[in-house]
Amino acid sequence: MKKIWFKSVCVALAGLSLASCGDFLQIYPLTMVYEDNYWNEKKDVDQIVAGCYTRMQDDDFMRRVFLWGEVRSDNVIYSGSRLRNANSESDEAKFVNENILSTNIYTTWDAFYSVIDRCNLVIAKIPEVAAADPSYLESDQLATIAEVSALRALCYFYLVRTFRDVPYYTYAITNDEQPLNLPVTRGEEILQNLIADLESVWSNALTAWPAQDGVDVSYGRITQNAIFALLADMHLWLGNFTQAADYAERVIKAKREYFENNRSYPSLRLNGETWPLIPDNGPTYPVGYAYQYNFGNGAVVYGPETASPESVFELNFSNNIEDATAKGNPIVPSLFRNLWGETDWGCYSPAASLETEFNSPSLFPANDSRIRESMRNESGGLSIAKYVYPSITEPVDDDDDGYGLSISQRNVANWIFYRVSEIMLIKAEALIYQMSDDGSERDEELRSEAFALINAVETRSADEGQSSLSSAEYSTKSTMIELVYQARRRELMFEGKRWFDLVRRSIRDGNTTYLRSQVQNKYNSATTANKFGDFNAVYLPYNHNEVVVNENLQQNPAYPEEGESYESTN
Repeated sequence: MKKIWFKSVCVALAGLSLASCGDFLQIYPLTMVYEDNYWNEKKDVDQIVAGCYTRMQDDDFMRRVFLWGEVRSDNVIYSGSRLRNANSESDEAKFVNENILSTNIYTTWDAFYSVIDRCNLVIAKIPEVAAADPSYLESDQLATIAEVSALRALCYFYLVRTFRDVPYYTYAITNDEQPLNLPVTRGEEILQNLIADLESVWSNALTAWPAQDGVDVSYGRITQNAIFALLADMHLWLGNFTQAADYAERVIKAKREYFENNRSYPSLRLNGETWPLIPDNGPTYPVGYAYQYNFGNGAVVYGPETASPESVFELNFSNNIEDATAKGNPIVPSLFRNLWGETDWGCYSPAASLETEFNSPSLFPANDSRIRESMRNESGGLSIAKYVYPSITEPVDDDDDGYGLSISQRNVANWIFYRVSEIMLIKAEALIYQMSDDGSERDEELRSEAFALINAVETRSADEGQSSLSSAEYSTKSTMIELVYQARRRELMFEGKRWFDLVRRSIRDGNTTYLRSQVQNKYNSATTANKFGDFNAVYLPYNHNEVVVNENLQQNPAYPEEGESYESTN
């Protein structure tokens, strides 16, 4: 582990000259950031902070965001025979088919630790830079610490949700003599530490970043709202429902105010209340209106925005093909669909069970706009539509299916980590789990507020803006739990959320019954069904190479080691 980690840190930090995006990401040539003559001014810190974001843009990082959070779920299957170079023995195919060994490339975690290492280094070096650069104000120092603390927390949150217990450290790695053969720390303890860290620094974070060339860049960098969203999500994972609801409400309140102060954006009106959601399927705003803002080319059509006003935090990608250092979204054309030149399938497609949604919806309500905005149903089969198309509209005639054509040699869709509709559903889930289900007045208050949040999310995509949800049908805690998980699946499909939802519910239930019931129709193997009976199996194995070099790592007992079979671990 010492060799693997230290090598990744040196190489990653030495390569920061490979990315740019506006003034913030104006990276200068850099060979070794540990040199004494490097940490002399604020610009040096800014380069490494920029490197945190550009490292997250890389293919290996982004692939794991999607594979870890979505591919094992009931939403996704391998595209198989539709791929030109289909390989059932590929790591991508084995991952989605639950034939996961510790040698699978997607069990490696160095992409996330390389971001964590950058964040640790920035925090360690800030006092040194402040001493050398009098213009580096204390407020700037504290804001930077808050920013990289949040990025570090986000990376650790992915690791904990994926592996459960992982090595945890917050110190800077500056030489290969430092002890790195670390034992794992319990996932719950890691999240508790991260929460305490963020709660101590969030007030120093910026509420918004200054515009660059008239463009709002606040969604593409950590802000107070981004930290609140992360805190709400981590508290929800740990079962701290009051805190999760409180932090979610801070984001919702801020977004309401944003919509009220920016009347150029339409917002959802429901039962006399205004929600910070763009309408998507109604008499005034047609199918695909919100899609274009959130996942398409809304920035081109609707004004100088880099993101939707619904966005809380997302990763920016570029359409500037003239700039060799600018990055497009690497995973959409490879994992979803490639529309440049000759149309080609990506590695993954919607699960076969979702095909029925186009003719006889069961998961989605009838004529819900998210059916067509999430998936495309064509002669070659189902494909993922979300993030792929610059626009999705209602078909005009038989020759128009309403799916916009590619407008670039690269996919430019920003990847959304948090948007306000998810925050509303986080708060709803947190309220529901506070119910005692004894029919008390307090229970009804919690249920009513949670239903209003879910209903608003559902209404904005409902046929003609009329939600089919009936409050009377969801009168108990158990029915509300079912509703919020269904609502999350509809709203966040293919956004790297579903598998984590299934794992979180398994933790809450104390068993994997619900998870198995949802994913079992993907598999025909008894071995796979039996595997998920072991709670350890919902987490990934540690990569084989990490176990070999770190004697403090004990392999997840649900997985065979190299040379073994699944049967040998059952």
